[in-house]
Amino acid sequence: MGRKRNQGKARKAAKAKADNEEALTELQRLGLSAKLLEDGTVFICLHGAGSLCYEGICHEFVTAFREEFYDAADQDDDADLSSCLIAAEDATKDGFSEVWNDSDQVEIAISCFLSEGAQHILEGEYDGAREKAVFARYLEQHIAFELKQTQAKMNWVKIDEQWPMWDTMRGDVHTLVKFFRKRVPCKCLDEKYEQVKSITKMGRCCNAECPIPCGFVERSKTMYCSRCRNVTYCSPECQKADWSDHKETCNEYVARIAEFEAEQQHDALALQQS
Repeated sequence: MGRKRNQGKARKAAKAKADNEEALTELQRLGLSAKLLEDGTVFICLHGAGSLCYEGICHEFVTAFREEFYDAADQDDDADLSSCLIAAEDATKDGFSEVWNDSDQVEIAISCFLSEGAQHILEGEYDGAREKAVFARYLEQHIAFELKQTQAKMNWVKIDEQWPMWDTMRGDVHTLVKFFRKRVPCKCLDEKYEQVKSITKMGRCCNAECPIPCGFVERSKTMYCSRCRNVTYCSPECQKADWSDHKETCNEYVARIAEFEAEQQHDALALQQS
């Protein structure tokens, strides 16, 4: 009797293993990051996303923000990346104020975009990954600038580097994969990073009249505006040519940085004297 019972258990275990292997093959065919564990169960990696990414207010926020972003782009053919992101924030700020005003909630939203973007990369859908990278970076900047006030301004250069070509979405894959690999807790992107790390990182010249097509240049050859550090150029000539357009914005940024640094010094002095 014991022998038959053991044989029955063995057959069930073999069938379960075969079923799991079949399920694993189908999940991998669909592009999901899945693997078979030693105990025979199938593990699907969500790249750090928790259950709150798929239900509740943060899930609704992620969906609404994405829809408002593309609505803004559809309504104005000449809209640039920053104006569409700001429009998406303005459109969702009242309905999702509890998310925008809570860094923990924003972090959950960021993890949603990071999870989706990492999966896009594994599936070879780089345009989708760039979209998620831009959203995640924008929310990171929101936390730093608006909520925790650890920086004087939004760093648009960091946001733009994930999507430097608004019309063609041609950000380099090296920068894209590195962005997600640094932020997801799993090892799912390690192999992909090894494949793309030799690709040259690209940047953008902010001079609208740059002679280089679309201003798309090697990042190592770009230079920041030394005053505001919020725009980049491919050469001193392009920086000089763009000054008349950039001057007003640059002065505003410089004034804000000075004000921010003065506030920081004041707060530090007050803390020392308390």
